[in-house]
Amino acid sequence: MSTMGDVARNVLRTVRESRRMKRGHTGEVKAVVFFKDSRRVVTCSDDTTLRIWDVQKGALVGGPFEGHRDWVRSCAISPDDRRIASGGRDKRIIIWDVESKQMVFEPLVEHTHWVESVCFSPNGKRLASGSQDCTVIVWNAETGTVITTLDGHRGSVWSVAFSPDGLKLASGSSDCTIRIWHTVNAEILFEINAHKNPVRSVVWSSDGQQLVSASYGTVKFWNSSNGVQDGLTCTGHTDWVRSLAISSDNSFIAAASDDKTVRLWSTTTHQSIGQAIEHSDGLLCVAISPDGKWLVSGDNQGRVWFWSLKNILKQQRLPDRAFSTLSNSNLSDLAHSEIQPSDGRSTINNPQTHEASSSKSRFSFDFLATNTTVPSAGSFHTSEELPIQEIDDDGNHSDSYANLSIMKAQISDWDNALQDADKSISIRPSLMGYISKGIALCGSGQLWGAMEAFDLASVFSNRDPMTIDLLLLIKAVALFNASHHDEAIRRVQGLATVCQQLDTLPCTVVDSYLRVQLAIIDFRDGRYSEAADKLTASIATVTRLVLRTAHLEPRLKIFKSLFGWDLDSLWQTVNQTRCNAFLHAGRLIEAVESHQYMISMISMIDDVAKDGFLDWSTGNYFRIPGNRPSVLIVVLISLQARLHCALYRKGTGGCFCE
Repeated sequence: MSTMGDVARNVLRTVRESRRMKRGHTGEVKAVVFFKDSRRVVTCSDDTTLRIWDVQKGALVGGPFEGHRDWVRSCAISPDDRRIASGGRDKRIIIWDVESKQMVFEPLVEHTHWVESVCFSPNGKRLASGSQDCTVIVWNAETGTVITTLDGHRGSVWSVAFSPDGLKLASGSSDCTIRIWHTVNAEILFEINAHKNPVRSVVWSSDGQQLVSASYGTVKFWNSSNGVQDGLTCTGHTDWVRSLAISSDNSFIAAASDDKTVRLWSTTTHQSIGQAIEHSDGLLCVAISPDGKWLVSGDNQGRVWFWSLKNILKQQRLPDRAFSTLSNSNLSDLAHSEIQPSDGRSTINNPQTHEASSSKSRFSFDFLATNTTVPSAGSFHTSEELPIQEIDDDGNHSDSYANLSIMKAQISDWDNALQDADKSISIRPSLMGYISKGIALCGSGQLWGAMEAFDLASVFSNRDPMTIDLLLLIKAVALFNASHHDEAIRRVQGLATVCQQLDTLPCTVVDSYLRVQLAIIDFRDGRYSEAADKLTASIATVTRLVLRTAHLEPRLKIFKSLFGWDLDSLWQTVNQTRCNAFLHAGRLIEAVESHQYMISMISMIDDVAKDGFLDWSTGNYFRIPGNRPSVLIVVLISLQARLHCALYRKGTGGCFCE
């Protein structure tokens, strides 16, 4: 019988088949650039050489280009694919003829420090270079003469890039800024205070509307006309992001980092696309082929990696029915894609496989489900004593700090909750630590930081499908709490659809709870008819869940621990709010009918739902000032409740109203 392990192995095998790694350089690969034909790339290295590779074959087809006296830091290809420019630690820029592999003319020497970046203008007539001497020089690429020198940066210039129309030039610097220059008159158009750390890479979208920059751990998008940040900051890398590349259709970017990964990001949602593409060493450069089929990366051990984007994106894409903007961090999330094992059978739809993993999943969340109390504001310090004692006595405090973080989140002490979550992660990164961090970030209004924390939690899921499902549901609830209601419910429905042959109880419960909350929001905002209709649509499902005591399911206790959900009284809340909504909306007959339904079902529901039923029916909660028909209905409902109590007493010897 196939297992989830088989699926994971198939995914890994497919990913391995999507890549090839080749050696040729003997030093760090500093830059990689595609030719227009998408079949070849040029790379440059600390070994002082440049080389040309056939991408499909993964074979050297040109070079080495020898002429630099020290590390080659950057390279670029002219628009006509006939020339290559390179800049290096020897402060020199060389323009090469591709066919002859010879210098077009003598090296260009004007910079007084290392040349970190070179790029051709779209028409190929100019060349820009950025240097650690804090300047940008624009050259006549056909004669090798200096056109202008752009001064202004207060630190090394790490990256230069011409806009697609050639009218602007962007430069990123260690002074943490991006400068946009007018290429006609060499004037600065504006400066962007882009990052808290040096800007290591800048690229333009092909339409010139966006500029993308990279720094330590972050990638940002900018409106190229005014320098205003466009959308969210992309966070996920844990080290320097050294290089960026953008697809020719502007749909995604690739970011290469010292953390040994390439991550793909959507240019519209700014969310991560699938899991990170993992390497064995830190990365210094990345490029995407013009035809969108290949990704090439270079690492600090002299290796060049060739990746088939078709296979990578296919593996990273969830089914269309599921949520399209889901951001995930590791291969475990691919368990939900439509992958067939080698024997042709799908383990995704194997209930036995799912059941076998259920106990392990529940164990993964045992700490949250059993040890995390939900304290009131007045009792918090008492509830806090247990984790403090554990922190005092236990040498490994990671789980204790995570527990403490969640309890502080329950009383909205978000800053301290985040501090404890960070302490947990600093001691030992874990599932609990990143979940608690996600909750704290969500509570403090940092939604997309929270999404990233939940993604990182999935790294510690042991590739267990139930744990992954619960994490995805937690992310959906976080979105809902941040008022992204439609997106949250869409994600829950998407997950239920993907897992339709499995036990979808958690999806059903979460979906029902969120829909009830939407109805309660309508009720509080005075939209009584809308609230009543939504609750009526949910009541059958909620009743079925209560009758099968779904609220006692151990997997669901984490939602009480993390978000303070009251699943025990969900049925009662739905029925009472529904009846009240009908009354407020003036739909009196439906109010009576809803109360009759409640009476007919009350004997089948546990004692939690029976508690306080008469007080609710006859109390001021129902009274609507100035509405005479509603008062009459309230009297009728009260009589119904008292009659039911009398019958209940006669049949059982006691009344739940007493």
